[in-house]
Order: sequence, then C-alpha cells, then structure tokens
Amino acid sequence: MATSSRTIRDVFVVLLLLGIPLLLLRSATQDPHRLSPFDRTVRRIGGPLEAGLGYAATTVGSFFERWLLQARLQEINAEVNGENRLLRLRLRELLRVEEENRELRRSLQMRDKVAEDMLAAEVTAFEQSPYFRVLKLVLDRGDRFVLPGMAVLADTGVVGRIDRVTDDRSDVMLITDPRSKVAVEVARTRAAGILEGAGEDHCIVVVASETPVEVGDFIQTTGVDDLFPKSHPVGRVVAVENLVGDQQRLEVLPAVRFDRLNMAWVILASAPPPDSQAELRRAQPAARGLQPLR
Repeated sequence: MATSSRTIRDVFVVLLLLGIPLLLLRSATQDPHRLSPFDRTVRRIGGPLEAGLGYAATTVGSFFERWLLQARLQEINAEVNGENRLLRLRLRELLRVEEENRELRRSLQMRDKVAEDMLAAEVTAFEQSPYFRVLKLVLDRGDRFVLPGMAVLADTGVVGRIDRVTDDRSDVMLITDPRSKVAVEVARTRAAGILEGAGEDHCIVVVASETPVEVGDFIQTTGVDDLFPKSHPVGRVVAVENLVGDQQRLEVLPAVRFDRLNMAWVILASAPPPDSQAELRRAQPAARGLQPLR
C-alpha cells in the first residue's frame, strides 16, 4: 500500500511539474484581450514564478561562466608563466654569451696593446684578508707555462705577479700586497718611483717633488723591471703628502677592481728590444751575373 501511494505521489509531482510549464506556455500564446479568467490567474501567478526562474537561471549561468572563465584564465596564466621562465632562461644565456663576447673583445684589444707574449687566464676565486689579497687564476694551459714572478695584467691595468703555482691554478700576489714592488712613473710628469702595496685597496709610491703631483694623476709602469710592459695603467693618485727631503708620498688607488675581475693575462715573455740598427741597414745589392738574352 505504501508503495502504491508513493507511486501515485511521484506521478502527481511529475504531472504537476510538466503541467505548470504547459499552462504558462498556453497562457503566453493567448491573445491578451481575449484571456479567460483561468488564463489571467495562471499569468498572474506564473509571471513572478517565471521571473524568479529566469533570474535563477541567469545567476547559475553567470556562475558557471565565471567558473569556466576563471579556469581558462588559470590555464592561460600557467602558459604565460612557462613562457616567461623560458624567456628568462634565454635572457640569462644571452647575457652569458654577451659577457663572453666582451671578454673576447678585451682579449683581442689586449693583444693589440701589449706586444709581450701573454697567456689568458680565468679568475676562479677572490680571497681577502686585512693584510694581503690573493687572486686565484685557472689557466687555459698547463702549469709548465707559468712560473712564479711572472707579471699578471688586466685590460684596465696591472694586477700583480704570480706568487705560487700548482697543477692547474696560480696564486697571484696583487699590487696591494705589502710584499709587492713595481717600477712606476707619473704619466703626466714622468716622475719615477717604486710602487709598494699598502694593504686593503691602495698602494704607496714616493717620487721626487721637482714636479708637483696632483690628485687625479695617473700612475703607469715604466718597463725598466723587465716584468711589466711599459706605460700600462696602474692606478690613480688619491692623496699627496709632501715629505722632508724634496719628496712626495703618493697614495694610489689601483685601476683594477680585483673583486670584479673575471679574466687576466700572464706575461710569459717580454717583447724583444727594438733593433737600433734597423734604419741603418740597406737592402743588399742584387747579385751580378749572367743576364738572360732579350
């Protein structure tokens, strides 16, 4: 009996749900001027119901539309983020290639500026202490080419000298090391002196005070020590102190930023001295002998 009542109730609900739209559709198709009282009642009751159903349908549709749009935006965002990652990787690769090109151009310029036989080396580490600095280089050839005492240059100036050599690395004594001594001169006045390391980031050189030195003057190598090429930049004068005995004590800031150095060059052999007899030589006269008949 319970099952039969449930079946009748289900059938009633289905007929009601199907009948309401049919009644609304029937009343909507009637002429407004010829409506029966039943149709007027159905339209009066069904109007708000239809508006509510339309509003609910619109709200649900908007919700699903926003949900689908948000899902699509998340997919697009993921794709854009992936493309951005690839572009950043490519940008880093381009920056690395650009830096390598700059290093290569500096190397070629060094070959043009310095006549000595040089060996390119890559900087792998930079160690700092309150008393001295050590710059480690990885050479592109075996250590049999490098010996302690060889000069080390950069494109911006003098770096120092080879201090110790291992299998594939060389420790460089910088010009700021208190043990370092380099023959230098003031580029403007040609006043010569010995540049000594003073630790930290500066050096000291004492020159004669015959020609006053000014702050900002450039210091360069003289080449008399047969280690460093002549006229290579060393640093800039940042302080001048007049000493007793017609001498000047100059504080020099190195031209090379050692903490930013990526590449250096080791002087393997000095350039041959200029031939003073080259201009006096004359071309050898042509040998005299039988000439072909013409």
